[in-house]
Amino acid sequence: MQNLIITNSGEELTAKLIAGTTTAAFTKISASDYDYSGIDLRSLVELDHIRQTVIISGVSRTDTTMIEVLAAMDNSNLESGYYTRALGVYAEDAEGKEILFAVSIETENPSYLPPFSGKTISSITYRFNIKVDNSEQVKIEVHPGAYPTIEQLDQVQGIVTTHVSKKVYGETGVHGFRYYNEEFQVMNDSGEWVEVESGGGGIAPSNVIEPEIKIGNAQVTVSWGDPDDTIVEGQTLCTWKGTKLVQKAGSFPENIKDGVLLVDNQVRDAYKDNGFTITGLVNDVTYYFALFPYSDTGAINRNEGNRLTGTPKSYRIMTVNIDLSNSNPETSVTYADDAVGMTAKSDAWDEFFGHYPVLLKNGVEVGKLKTTDFSKFEDGSAADITSGDAGDVMIAFPRRGLKISTIGTTLKVSMTDNPDDPDFKYYAHERGSARREVFYLGAYKGYVASSPISLRSLSGKTPNTNIVFNVYRTRAQANGKGYEESGFYQLTFRQAMYLLKYKNLNSQVALGKGYTTGGGVQATGATNTKGMDYGSTSDTDRVKLFGLEDFWGNLGEAIDGVVTDSTRNILTATDNFNGTGDGYVNRGQGATADINGFLRKPQGTTETGFLAKGVGGSETTYFCDYAYLNASSVVSFGSFANGGTKAGVFHSDFYLTHLSGSNYLGSRLMYL
Repeated sequence: MQNLIITNSGEELTAKLIAGTTTAAFTKISASDYDYSGIDLRSLVELDHIRQTVIISGVSRTDTTMIEVLAAMDNSNLESGYYTRALGVYAEDAEGKEILFAVSIETENPSYLPPFSGKTISSITYRFNIKVDNSEQVKIEVHPGAYPTIEQLDQVQGIVTTHVSKKVYGETGVHGFRYYNEEFQVMNDSGEWVEVESGGGGIAPSNVIEPEIKIGNAQVTVSWGDPDDTIVEGQTLCTWKGTKLVQKAGSFPENIKDGVLLVDNQVRDAYKDNGFTITGLVNDVTYYFALFPYSDTGAINRNEGNRLTGTPKSYRIMTVNIDLSNSNPETSVTYADDAVGMTAKSDAWDEFFGHYPVLLKNGVEVGKLKTTDFSKFEDGSAADITSGDAGDVMIAFPRRGLKISTIGTTLKVSMTDNPDDPDFKYYAHERGSARREVFYLGAYKGYVASSPISLRSLSGKTPNTNIVFNVYRTRAQANGKGYEESGFYQLTFRQAMYLLKYKNLNSQVALGKGYTTGGGVQATGATNTKGMDYGSTSDTDRVKLFGLEDFWGNLGEAIDGVVTDSTRNILTATDNFNGTGDGYVNRGQGATADINGFLRKPQGTTETGFLAKGVGGSETTYFCDYAYLNASSVVSFGSFANGGTKAGVFHSDFYLTHLSGSNYLGSRLMYL
């Protein structure tokens, strides 16, 4: 930096010091990246573009007219680096008024303080000699909170200590450092000397980009993007050379030698998409990883933001195979893969699915509800499930993968609890390209509240009917970001859950008839104390499946995210729902003509689920439920109070348009 220029305010204070009418205390130093070249520094009263301010660590008298000011700045809190083009020294008079006393600028070779990128802190120490003509009027103070200097450590009350004479070489070392046995070592928290990786000089690269770890069976996959080179004002300050991945047991690696080096990648973004897979791990054991980007000069980034943990899991794949040539709805279904040995209707299926009832407000879980009584939280305390003030009663469905395929006459439906199996799809847990860990469905058919006008999932309410399909959507979205009416892939997901747990295509026989014969729409909450699954042989009783009351019956359910076009192509989406299929993905033609009847053969793919492809069954054969597939339609699901034997878990009606309403059509709230 160039010589200090005393400001006009500084000159006034100096005059008072000479006259002995006041005292001065030098308080702080500020650094600016503003270019002050060509500006009259004496007229400044404050600096622009201040990047850092530190208190002065010490002031000493060199003679009767001069004082020396010491201060230091480091980058421990810097998120972005900067060039120091100006420094301002501040002072305070006897009345506590603080002024900009002096300014020093650098126009040709300003020093650069980089952002903090690891455990090594960069710092700059400043020493200014200031002429005040009467140094006796300047307060001499040492600030213990400021960054200390070697000079201050070496002089205590004017007596020179032996600190400078202490060396890092030898068994004793100094300040927790030593060079011993041909190693540079540091003392850890346990008082042990351990070798350190000092790294090279210069500035270390930035953190890796979007590090992620995916869990597998006895393996994990680590993916990351490598940092860009650090370029400031056209000057390359750091060139990324590589990134090392290190694994350690029990705790995070502190440096590249603190663990097992798995890979030293020097091809930028080589592991961004597919990642680096570590195999041969032990399930249910947590492994610790750290990524260390390094520069071409050897400077290493050790920032904690580059750390990851992963716990491998022994995931399961549960499968049912359905023989489409067998008309018997029970014997046509067999278990395969990890489902072999499972029992239909067993509670073990609920453990695999992991779903649970909850109060949800503004997309946040207020608390889990008792599965045997939705009016209570898990701890037995009362839950407000009627007013809407505490949120909506929803069922949470954790992330599971789904795969549906048809080969010959075999329909294969598989679900895995592996949240990242590349062989499975996670459409029900996707919002466009964004990943979701849970989706939520209303435990009840939707009730439209009046203030504000919004679709709710509350107990003790009469669900609304005869609302235009598209309006149900806007009523659901009125709850806030993430809220929708129930979606197609969430429907396919719960239909697959039913197949796995109940192993029977006839849902009215396997669980219950539901409210499928009777008049009028029934109020919500009739099954609050009947567990998560409930049904009976009465066709005026309510059915409940996976916590969802009226899974079928009572009132049809508008399903969003799927439409047919004029030639019966099936269009689907996981986001930006609309009634015309604008922006949806074309999944192919579902039928060459409008069809309706008892479902005999579904579309049978992961993308099209259990929508009708072929009819010709009956209320007791094949899938036992009635289905429509018409052109230019949206779909409703589950049938209604007068659906009779046509209703069930596979009932779907493509017959309304997005501008239609019906006395039989309701909706169910979703949060995704």
